[in-house]
Amino acid sequence: MALKQVIGQERALKILRRCIAKNRIAHAYLFAGEDGIGKKLTAVNFAKTLNCRNNADDSLFTAGEKEKSAVEADSCDNCSSCVKIDKRSHPDVFFIAPENGQIKVNAIRRLEESLSYKAFEGNWKIAVIDGAETLNQSAANAFLKTLEEPPGRSVLVLISSMPELVPLTVRSRCQRINFSPLPLKKMGELLEHGLSTERTPMDSGRAELLGLLSGGRPGWALSGDLIGTRDRLFDDFKSLLSSVNEDLWEDREAMEEWFEWVQLWLRDIAVFAATGSADLTINKDRAKEIKDMSQRVQLKDVLKLSNTFYNIKDTLRFNLNKQLTLYHTYLLLKKTFA
Repeated sequence: MALKQVIGQERALKILRRCIAKNRIAHAYLFAGEDGIGKKLTAVNFAKTLNCRNNADDSLFTAGEKEKSAVEADSCDNCSSCVKIDKRSHPDVFFIAPENGQIKVNAIRRLEESLSYKAFEGNWKIAVIDGAETLNQSAANAFLKTLEEPPGRSVLVLISSMPELVPLTVRSRCQRINFSPLPLKKMGELLEHGLSTERTPMDSGRAELLGLLSGGRPGWALSGDLIGTRDRLFDDFKSLLSSVNEDLWEDREAMEEWFEWVQLWLRDIAVFAATGSADLTINKDRAKEIKDMSQRVQLKDVLKLSNTFYNIKDTLRFNLNKQLTLYHTYLLLKKTFA
């Protein structure tokens, strides 16, 4: 896959291609936006474009063809460099991700050592740092020296779905590029027509539902059985109204997923309670259940519960006790839907 195949992020791609065309590559970028909208995919293909062997003659950086280069700057997707980056085996491109929920100082120190050497094969040494908001304080402090005094011909790409949690000292030293969800109508149309030539088109009803459930995030829409996951978690939600299942959540990740999906369910219940219609709901295929539940609750109580659940989800990163959180959630649901 190449930059031209990244869907719906034309503004971000235009910025990156302009940087390439003008030979003004920033030493550090922060790709910010929700999960599943193409940030990491863009970072990988940006790295491929910078190190593509078919760009090795620097034709993309020729000042006399800036406008043409800005449109065409891309990887060939076939040369040895592009293939190695896709396989995460390129000696000049490094990938860092959280381990046990954090990016720790040792990972940053290993990266700094790797960046200090000259490139082995490519034009650039590039680091893609996923989940940059998980940099712990020691790692962030160690990273500052590299951000302030970057080695020549090196590029750092930080990726975050929660950029406000990236330490300010790190964030302020990066060029921020924002990524946005696709409009829901466009998302549905893309899914219906196969999203790309490599994917199978789907019927309009399923495409619309996936577009709504994913919130305009292609990565979510295409990651496994999104509708099946929704059904399972909403069934868990309904069962918790009557009894506590001690095995409801396996770990913190499962808790976060549950609270995120429940917000979608509560949103639809609130919409139905306010309008009496399923037209504006997201889970249109489960409109009868939404209607039934909306008749058991006051709108103000649903909104209050949604806000409380949002705060609980926001504090899960502080390792809330799973069992206490489960019972507290159960009591909140019982009180609201009594």
